[in-house]
Amino acid sequence: MIRAARYSQILVKASAERSYLLSKEQLRRLVECKTLNELAVQLQGSPYESLLRLSKPPSAVNFQRVFKEDLVRVYNKMMAFSPKRIIEFLGSYLRYLEIENLKVLIKLKNAGVSYGSILNVLLLSIEEVFKMKERFIRAAKAKDVNGVIEAFKGTVYDPILSEGLKRYEETGLTKFFDFSLDRTYHDYLLSSAESLPREEREIALLVAGLRVDVFNIVTAIRSKFLGYPPHLTFRAITRRFFRLSEKQVRNIVSSSDIREALAYVRESFYGNFLTPHDNIEEFIKDFERKVNHFILRNISRERLAKPFTIAVPLEVMLRKEIETKNLVMLSSGIEFGWNPKDILSMLL
Repeated sequence: MIRAARYSQILVKASAERSYLLSKEQLRRLVECKTLNELAVQLQGSPYESLLRLSKPPSAVNFQRVFKEDLVRVYNKMMAFSPKRIIEFLGSYLRYLEIENLKVLIKLKNAGVSYGSILNVLLLSIEEVFKMKERFIRAAKAKDVNGVIEAFKGTVYDPILSEGLKRYEETGLTKFFDFSLDRTYHDYLLSSAESLPREEREIALLVAGLRVDVFNIVTAIRSKFLGYPPHLTFRAITRRFFRLSEKQVRNIVSSSDIREALAYVRESFYGNFLTPHDNIEEFIKDFERKVNHFILRNISRERLAKPFTIAVPLEVMLRKEIETKNLVMLSSGIEFGWNPKDILSMLL
């Protein structure tokens, strides 16, 4: 009864948000839209309606901001009504949006982009969730990259950005900030999942553990393709793993080429998700899509079998993510006049 009481509010809120999600049939109809105005009409009655009405002029960029803003709304609701014992993990999970803000901010500041233009790109609604909005505004006003780093002194990002700053000063490349931020995010996500009570932990690891392993595999494969030396890849990947052993990761990173790296991946749990592709980015996209669908199927099963667990908010969050990515892709395709069949084939 205590567990049921803890989850009573989130069960109601999650059920409501689940009912708002677009069906596959609705997505197929949206793909047939000829213009963004038509897309907005088709989305009337959805949570996007009021924001799209205010999004003028109609453009893929403006529409995509609306879709992402609604993703943040759902994330925030799932956190607000979840039991206290799981809120820290949910927050750890959605920090990926804050990491994206930081990476974009540093790149734009390095390129000399103006304060106003930077603010137009950042997804500041997520910073309202984390109470970091003023920090990001201050950083956007900074003179240069060093000023951005200074704006985050005393925060959780202080040591991470300081690590990237050393290599940035040596090379002038912002990619080292990306390495530090992505690695730390995934390390912390795994630690956060492992700190949960047992039943919650087992479910959270279905998301966090697999996402961490996939991040490491994809980072290693991309590094091979780009010709990065192993020591640089080891700097970019996490320190701990889930269904990969340290030996497997070391073999993948130290392999001589992509073919050998993939051979080691095929020997692991993740071999079942590999399908050959001529293009490396298509291969990675397909690999990530298959693992994410595997994660969602398992979280959905857990939600049905164990309705008073973290699976309830997680399932809604994962489904909303997929919907957001699909709408972002769909709106771009409509604006650029892509064939509806081609757009449909790109959806998750």
